[in-house]
Amino acid sequence: GVIPKGEYGGGTVMLWDRGTWRSDERVDLDSGKLDFVLDGDKLKGAWTLVRMGGRKNADGKNWLLIKRHDQGEKIAQPSDLSVATGRSMNEIAQARDRTWTREGEAPPKRAARRTRRAKSPLPSRIAGSAKQTAFPAFVAPQLATLVGEPAEGNKWIHEIKFDGYRILARIDGGKVRLFSRNGKDWTKRFPEIAASMAELPVKRAVLDGEVVALASNGASSFRMLQEALSSQHTAPLIYQAFDVLHLEGYDLTGVAQLERKRVLKELLDAARFDAETPVKYTDHIEGKGAEFFRQACATGLEGIVSKIADAPYRAGRGRGWLKTKCTQHEELVIGGYTEPGGSRTGFGALLLGAFDEDGKLTYMGRVGTGFDARQLREIGARLEKLSIRKSPFGTPPPARGVHWVRPVLVAEVGFTERTREGMLRHPSFHGLREDKDANEIGVSAVANATASAARARATRQKTRIDRNPGDAAAIVAGVKLTHPDRVLWPERGITKLQLARYYEAIEPWLLPALANRPLALLRCPDGRAGDCFFQKHPGKTMSTALPRVPIREKDQVASYMYVQKLSDVIHLVQMGVLELHVWGSHVDDLERPDLMVFDLDPDPELDWADVIRGAKALREQLDALGLTSFPRVTGGKGMHVVVPLKPSADWDTVKAFSLAVAESLAREHPDRFTTNMAKSKREGRIFVDYLRNGRGATAIASYSTRAREGAPVCVPVGWNELRAGSSPNGYDMAGVQRRLKTLRADPWRDFDAARRPLAKAARQSRGKTSDRASRKRA
Repeated sequence: GVIPKGEYGGGTVMLWDRGTWRSDERVDLDSGKLDFVLDGDKLKGAWTLVRMGGRKNADGKNWLLIKRHDQGEKIAQPSDLSVATGRSMNEIAQARDRTWTREGEAPPKRAARRTRRAKSPLPSRIAGSAKQTAFPAFVAPQLATLVGEPAEGNKWIHEIKFDGYRILARIDGGKVRLFSRNGKDWTKRFPEIAASMAELPVKRAVLDGEVVALASNGASSFRMLQEALSSQHTAPLIYQAFDVLHLEGYDLTGVAQLERKRVLKELLDAARFDAETPVKYTDHIEGKGAEFFRQACATGLEGIVSKIADAPYRAGRGRGWLKTKCTQHEELVIGGYTEPGGSRTGFGALLLGAFDEDGKLTYMGRVGTGFDARQLREIGARLEKLSIRKSPFGTPPPARGVHWVRPVLVAEVGFTERTREGMLRHPSFHGLREDKDANEIGVSAVANATASAARARATRQKTRIDRNPGDAAAIVAGVKLTHPDRVLWPERGITKLQLARYYEAIEPWLLPALANRPLALLRCPDGRAGDCFFQKHPGKTMSTALPRVPIREKDQVASYMYVQKLSDVIHLVQMGVLELHVWGSHVDDLERPDLMVFDLDPDPELDWADVIRGAKALREQLDALGLTSFPRVTGGKGMHVVVPLKPSADWDTVKAFSLAVAESLAREHPDRFTTNMAKSKREGRIFVDYLRNGRGATAIASYSTRAREGAPVCVPVGWNELRAGSSPNGYDMAGVQRRLKTLRADPWRDFDAARRPLAKAARQSRGKTSDRASRKRA
């Protein structure tokens, strides 16, 4: 709780740990030493408290707490959250639900606050068709129709679209109930919001809004919302109120939209909520739909909702409310799942679809990434209970080992784009939509969403703000670039703004390989000819908008950066990042890599043709182990051979396996390969660098630029492209964009489908090693 300012210990107070302690030796405080053992929820093991000496500490009031070595000890990684409630210090301070004084706990002051508040707006003063009616138990919500382009004209108002849970709040005599859009009582899921609603100066009311979790850049995040609910850590959630449907015995659904919003704002203003209260008014603009949509997309928001200003509130989906999306994500119905591979539990991938006009489920792709261990376990258990024998799809998808389920669960999935057949490319799971009914998910709505997202991408291209003479900045993807004309590659005259534009142009190709992986960054603030340095952890100069993930290192837990969307990449460009290096695992499954990278680093005297032959020899060895590999030119003299994995093995296993493969290649071709990284031992040979597969090691990301002369780019290619006349560093930013526009097919289009667990390949590798040893002995 909180101790009032001015009192001893004034400020926020947290119960950080709890448990028992005992002294394990004779206590002798006079000697300035106390040995004891802790058995807490967070801190465990043997400790010593030692009085510090020295003239400054002669009074004996300063003590040093030392962790002693234990038998079988583990490094403590305690969180900074309350052991009692799971809240942070900031959340405890915001809630102020318990106040402690010298006399003990003080009673809450909510009643006193309410008496100081103004009265709610009088229904008799509401313009329009407000009618006295009985207080409804539930009001069916009005739903927006998805469209490809924003509504235009002065009859429309426009609001920010949120990616959260639609919630109707019913207030009756101080008692608050929160209902989902399909009438489920979710009050217990959002206790902080319900408590704030009870503070409104009204006896009876029904409000319409959305519960959201806000990311560091202010945009709503459905993934963060799901995490908050699963951990019951809901204090940071926000209720964005955008309508009032009933007030003090009057039905307002017949009142014009703008008038209802005026009443809602007056009601919330009367409550005099402070900035920390989780109930917020959703503002709007009148007219200028296209401009508002462009700005929403440029700043990384979900999209916009357009409403007819003088229209009443009508339950169900209609054309009075329209939604236009900026982002590429859809809600699709789960019709089946595949078996998990390796050590993964629950399921492998979800098979997704939408209902056509005849009510048949149409297959639209599968998603196998974006799940954490908890989701795999919990969703897997739910899917087992929905098992059916026959496929629910009109035309069953071509897949083996599929378990069919009743099509009643709705998943929200992000993706980069769709194929011509309508299949998802590079999908990632965001969460289950428990507030949506599966029969609402239609093929036509999904098609509209695809058109809307395409429109949004085109909008972002049109809304790039160039630097005019005299201006000091430019804006790309909503991110302000200072010094946009700063030259980063002097030999080519390439500027910071051109680098940002390059990443903007290739966004659908860049993000799938880059997003949600911990980063190591090569920063060159003054360009590649100036001082450059690698950076793993965010410093004070890095944007706070960049997502971060805590990762255990040898003796501490450190913060790493990662990206989720284009604006995150542009923030890195603003900070002078010229190279993007990624881990081989995702932030939601850090300890199980889904990539294995072999970096072929040749002796400078070798030709490119030697590197190609070496890569193909490595490919043959991997093929024999049942592993598919993909080549990537790195922008230097070498090449990467990348193996997609199902995330089943840990880092030590993957690193040991890659070493075994590299050593085997060097034994079979000692005149061509070496695993010794010393350049003096590399003469005339290729160093097969397997060290990219250790925990914390990184490799240059696909489509990242390099801080080298000529501004080369790391580019995924096909094996058929590695032939005479090709080049290891033949692509620059302009060349990559031309290539992507003319490609008939992605050379790595089968990358995700080729994922295999490492266990079987490891057994084959051990078998081959044993056979070779037997032959050698013979």
